[in-house]
Amino acid sequence: MTISPASGATSSVREEVYRSNSDTGKLGPADSALPKPVLAPPIAPQATSKKKSDVPARPVTPSTSAVLSARQTVSARAGAVTGKDLQGSNGARSAAAANPQRTTQATGTLPNASLEEFKGLLGKYDTVDGEVHRSSDANSQIAQKIEAGIQQEMTGYPPEVIRFQERQTRLQGMLAELPDSERQFYGGVLATLGTAYQLETDNDKRYAIDEKLTGLENAVLEESNRVRNDPVDRVLGQFNPPMGEAYLNREDRERVGRLEKLREEFLGATDADEREDIFAEASDLKRKLQERISVEVGKRQQVERAQWKEANGEVDRIVQEAQAQTDPAKRYELVGRQLFQINPGQDELKDKVVLAFMQRMHDSPELRDKLDAWHDQVSGPLNAQSVGAAKRYTDILGNLPPVGADYVRDLSDRYNAVLKDASYKDYSITPAARAEKLAGQVLEGIARVLLGLTPLAPLADLLPSTLPDNVRMGLDYGSALLGMLGGEGSSVAREVSLAGKAVSAAAREAEAASMAGEGGGTAGKDLVQAAGRGIVDGLRAEQTLSREALAAEKALQEKTLAEAGPAVDPTSLLAHQSVGDNPYGSLVSYADPDVAVKDLRAGPTEGILVDAHGDRYIELGGKAYHVRFDRDTNGWRVFNKGADLKPQYPVRLNETSRQWELDGEVGLRGGMPPKISGEIRQEVIRLLREGEMPMNQIAKEVGIDPRSVSKIAREENIPLSAPASLSRRPLSDVTRRDILKLLTNGQLTQKEIAAQLGVSPFAVKKIARANGVKSPAGLKPEIRRTAIQLLEQGELTHKEIAQKLRIAQSSVSNIARQQNIPLKVAASLRALKISPGDRQEIIKLLNEGMSQRKIGELMGVSRTTVGKIAKQNGIAARMPGSVTPGQIDQVFALKNQGKSTREVADAVKLSQKKVRDILANYNANTYKKSWWDTTPEKRTAAIQQLDDGKTPKEVAGELELPLETVRGIANQHRMARDSLATELLAQEKSPEAVADSLDMPPGYVRRLKQGVPEGTHDIHFTPKDRDAAMAMFEKGYTREEVATKLGISPWKARSLANEFRTQTMDSVTPEQLDDIARALGTRDYGFTTGDLARGTNLPESTVALVEQEYASGFISRPMSPKPGTSSALSPEMVDHYEWIPPLSPEQEIEAIRAMNEGDSLKDVATQLKQPHAAIERLYEEDLPLVAPQDDVVDAPPAERPPQGTMVFSEADKAEIRNLARTSGLSPSFIGQLFGASEEDIKRVLSSNP
Repeated sequence: MTISPASGATSSVREEVYRSNSDTGKLGPADSALPKPVLAPPIAPQATSKKKSDVPARPVTPSTSAVLSARQTVSARAGAVTGKDLQGSNGARSAAAANPQRTTQATGTLPNASLEEFKGLLGKYDTVDGEVHRSSDANSQIAQKIEAGIQQEMTGYPPEVIRFQERQTRLQGMLAELPDSERQFYGGVLATLGTAYQLETDNDKRYAIDEKLTGLENAVLEESNRVRNDPVDRVLGQFNPPMGEAYLNREDRERVGRLEKLREEFLGATDADEREDIFAEASDLKRKLQERISVEVGKRQQVERAQWKEANGEVDRIVQEAQAQTDPAKRYELVGRQLFQINPGQDELKDKVVLAFMQRMHDSPELRDKLDAWHDQVSGPLNAQSVGAAKRYTDILGNLPPVGADYVRDLSDRYNAVLKDASYKDYSITPAARAEKLAGQVLEGIARVLLGLTPLAPLADLLPSTLPDNVRMGLDYGSALLGMLGGEGSSVAREVSLAGKAVSAAAREAEAASMAGEGGGTAGKDLVQAAGRGIVDGLRAEQTLSREALAAEKALQEKTLAEAGPAVDPTSLLAHQSVGDNPYGSLVSYADPDVAVKDLRAGPTEGILVDAHGDRYIELGGKAYHVRFDRDTNGWRVFNKGADLKPQYPVRLNETSRQWELDGEVGLRGGMPPKISGEIRQEVIRLLREGEMPMNQIAKEVGIDPRSVSKIAREENIPLSAPASLSRRPLSDVTRRDILKLLTNGQLTQKEIAAQLGVSPFAVKKIARANGVKSPAGLKPEIRRTAIQLLEQGELTHKEIAQKLRIAQSSVSNIARQQNIPLKVAASLRALKISPGDRQEIIKLLNEGMSQRKIGELMGVSRTTVGKIAKQNGIAARMPGSVTPGQIDQVFALKNQGKSTREVADAVKLSQKKVRDILANYNANTYKKSWWDTTPEKRTAAIQQLDDGKTPKEVAGELELPLETVRGIANQHRMARDSLATELLAQEKSPEAVADSLDMPPGYVRRLKQGVPEGTHDIHFTPKDRDAAMAMFEKGYTREEVATKLGISPWKARSLANEFRTQTMDSVTPEQLDDIARALGTRDYGFTTGDLARGTNLPESTVALVEQEYASGFISRPMSPKPGTSSALSPEMVDHYEWIPPLSPEQEIEAIRAMNEGDSLKDVATQLKQPHAAIERLYEEDLPLVAPQDDVVDAPPAERPPQGTMVFSEADKAEIRNLARTSGLSPSFIGQLFGASEEDIKRVLSSNP
């Protein structure tokens, strides 16, 4: 792939110059001018009249925007969009535009919507105190909170880069408010400028980039203010991802995707009531996500504060030890020796010490003077002997390295003065490696900008394998900016300019390949490698350019900067039209006041006017508007010349009336849509009909543009809410009766009823409205007052109050939170108890196949508690995760009927991957993994035959085994073994050594070796990757997801998971482990993750991992109770729990080898002298390392305030004694659970009952 330095396209500069000249219309004057175009009424979609021209006017084509309604027909959408007056208030306006309160005709998108309706939604759900925009304000507060922590996070980095990043964070907060097309375009520009600024070290050039950032800031600020005053865009913005979404854990990130799905449902809702329901749900979800992000940002900053405190303590120690030295040479040397690292980047604390020392030098004149004095004491004698003086530590401040992935390493080199890792450095300076690193930094910068993440926060996200078209346009614009700054010759700006264009071009090619069904890579590394090759080719081509070609390149860059800008967002355009409002204000401001239409002449393209300089215009209402032809969308755009980065309006010439009108039907990038392969198309159709993913997520899943998904949806007549979607599923009479019964019972909210019955919340709300059942928000004042009185009395739990007043329990909890009324200890403990009725309901739901997580949410208990009840009652765990035994039965039954995997997946509502997993690995009768259901000898024989190349079917026939058993062996043990072998090969062990250590055929290992890049293991897995993996595990990602996202072997991901698990469990004290295990083991109480976190003063993520280890059997059971009184346990007489850690890498190799030789798990455990559970862990199900959190709690304060003496009632004391007696929980745990001191609880336990 050859990247033109001028354009980023995959063609030569000569072709670009030719295309540019042909587009400008700089030809001889036309003999006669064409008739002046005027505004047109809506066109008929079947019009076919066409006039030949050099550059064709944009014809009417089907929409390809993923966020436009997929229900409407082409004619309906064309009528809605193109009938809009381009002039706004200047000119003949349509009736709808003239009266914003008038509703438009239903077009399938926002039918009968009005501007007043949107204002009402905002006033009811997104306005505080009559003027504050709640969602926008929350985004701004998150941005401010992140910005406030940047100085701490970037300790030791150049001050100029820190200030630039603070400005970038403020911009990211504003970007979160904008429509998608603008957010993506500006994000692409910002990422390009940010990368260049980080890598640039020249202050003058940094200043030039800084000025460009100011221009971008002004454009974004103007658009942000416009959006905040535009009711339509404010409503649509409620469905945007919140600022800082990357700080969320895995479960909450999935909920962010729900916002996009709600946007699609909102656009396709049938009436105002349904739209209000959807908007209310989106507003509530957005609020919760923003609150969670704020908490997570605070937690991260708190953890960092402690880490930097430790690092600064080390700096103090280094300075003090140096000060204590009497020998000047040893004193000066001690500083460098203490900061020395053989391999920087491997030890986080040592890295932070280097950075903290750097920051101390910058901030402390006293330290700088001291270091310089020490330098003079050493250098004086050396100079006297004509020996070169030592280098000054303070000189490093004026020679800081570029800010990239190797910043700490390069900074350490300035202290070490000697290159310690030649192999890494030798590799990293090769043109290919340097290009890939640069492309990776640009691509990562895009992800961080759009996810609201700072430069150093772990990026627990897959780098994209394709980019949206607006991001690519932003990259092109930013690259042109840097290209103009870089000038001729080599420079950072020039290199980043090439990198931006190469990433953009590689993303275009990746998308085209995906649409053709040829996409091979699933990770961003494939895009990085392709872009790296493009950079190398571009640099090589640039060296051969003539002066004429360089001049043409500069002209193209100037043209790009003069005319580029984000497209008006198609969803926003359509929504404004649907409510009868004028999008983005009036186009009057875009008219050029210095150009008279009479002075223009007709160009070579019909309807296009040109001036003496070759600039192109269209006429609207007697005024001239600048236009440009956009080859990426194969259409014309009106742009505001002189107002950089303003949104641009797509326009087209009506083929029937030959008049100009707004074009809401912009096509795919690249002019003509790339052909989509049949396989890709069928997968898109399946996912659309499944109705679970929003269109942009489907596009990401298959690697194509979201608008292509929308096009397929319309062509297949699949509505936004697919048939499988809950919001469109018809309700039976029985279900309606059940809904009404639960509504009148008042124990559950409408959302809880919907979740329990598997129906849409909107359906529940409609039935409630039709039958006059008030929602919790409509509680009568007298009921609210009674609830407050009962809460203040403190004798009843929230559930008991709800039952007494016949209202939802969540309503009581909300009232308690609003009134700041905490439960008393006795009521709190009763609320934790699991009543016999609750226990029976949980058992009933388990037997019905509901997931443990859903049951926990429905019943208000933790998932661990549900799992414990399931085990106590012999209810088999659902295997695999999120699949019921009934679904497993269906899978095998349908497969036996000859159905294909896809047909089975569609029928049972499971993914094809999960269906294949069930068929290959699970026993149809026991619902358990099937591959151990055979003798060790047959298992070993199956592995040997599989290694020899036989198919599972052939092996099953020869060994007389069920096919699913052989597939299980292939997919479990053999896959794990092969992954381990691949990992050892990547560490440059020879195939023969690996074969010998794992008892594998050497020829088979040599075949595995062919897929392992030679000598690249340590290079491609960096400390940054390790940090990202740890962050992903903490956020709840599985090993499989981490391996895929980071592009590492499954076994490497497994070893990292074990490392994370060990680090986390090591942070738990024996007493904390005992308390958590005892709390989980008690039969009568159901503690949530939040309860356990409060009781132990541990982070919820840590407690969640302990719960998971406990549920998996990796925390050993206590011994039998000691003989004595009839009391089960007491605080003085308890047994302790122990955690079973994972096997060491050496033990894992021994275990794999033993199983290859046919030993059973029990025999392997005996040989290694390890618990049986530790051997089983090799084949545990791939679950998230951190379970979903039960409660959203604020970050704890840095230091807990001193606790005063708490007064307990007799009922409180009785409940505390009962809890301690039956569970063995420590006084410390019980005290922290209720905010009391340990001494308070001890006094209660020691007093006579």
